[in-house]
Amino acid sequence: MTVHDRRAFIIGGTGQIGRATAARLTEAGYAVTLGHRRPRPDASEPDGVVSVQVDRNDTEALLNALEGHDLVVDTVAFAPHHAAQLAQLAGRVGSLVVISTGAVYKAPGLPVPIPETWPTVERDAHIYAAGKAALERHLLATPGLPVSILRTGVLHGPYGTSLDHWSFIKRALDKRPHVVLAQDGQSRFPTSAVANVAELICLCAQHPAARVLNIADDPLTVAEIGARIFAVMGHETEIVTFPGPSRPDGLGFNPWNVPEPIVFSMDRARAELGYRHAVSYDDALRQDIEWAVAAVAVAEAGGGSWQDVFPDLIARHGPDVWFPYAAEDAYVAGA
Repeated sequence: MTVHDRRAFIIGGTGQIGRATAARLTEAGYAVTLGHRRPRPDASEPDGVVSVQVDRNDTEALLNALEGHDLVVDTVAFAPHHAAQLAQLAGRVGSLVVISTGAVYKAPGLPVPIPETWPTVERDAHIYAAGKAALERHLLATPGLPVSILRTGVLHGPYGTSLDHWSFIKRALDKRPHVVLAQDGQSRFPTSAVANVAELICLCAQHPAARVLNIADDPLTVAEIGARIFAVMGHETEIVTFPGPSRPDGLGFNPWNVPEPIVFSMDRARAELGYRHAVSYDDALRQDIEWAVAAVAVAEAGGGSWQDVFPDLIARHGPDVWFPYAAEDAYVAGA
């Protein structure tokens, strides 16, 4: 049995990062508390993990819950007022890890790869990215606060409400003979397996400091990601591409289509903490696929669909661009 001689508290602990991090930290000897907003009367947690309901908007109650922990992980902070809360932990907890996003990097004109020293967005940027950037600046300027800020790519793993890999997984399940990708299938956008995010969190906890680190999978093109998913699922499909952007009917659409390549440098995490991927990309895909297929099957058995499992995919891109099979068939037939 693992001896849990250190204590960690995860704010937003029942989300996909929180669950993966709880598993990694208990393995490393932490007793973990998952903080969450809503009641979970039927929840059963594994050995070394407990869950508590805490109101993020009640700063006094939050700080009292966090007091004295060796590690606090915040997966849901996104604005300056959250930074003001967390700044009060200086001297009251062992260390802090806060999840940010690569969306804070100022574009266009991004270098390949992007180092953590690249400038971040200001107030005129997208509200989410600007809020995260302001959060970072506030925390890093707080004296005596050993905070590690992790900039992630698009997250993937079990229990997420947004799995961009579903755009290929469903095609394999539907036994599609081909997929059509815009931009010659060469767009690159960072993805981050939650198991690897959890690994870096654990390393940061072992070496507390004020720092910013990227965390992303190996950089692959959209076409390469599709090929890896199809291979893992044992499905043969033709990847057809065309130059330029996707079309209004959804032909060529993929959530990773971007106007310039976005690749995160992982040099700092490797050099400072000896970071190595805890899971390979293919093994992370297997975890994604196993969970997603089961979750969608449950939704369909109850009269729902994949859209109920991954509502954030619809919120970001709408319902009509994901699987334009008729347009793909017509394009391939006319090629």
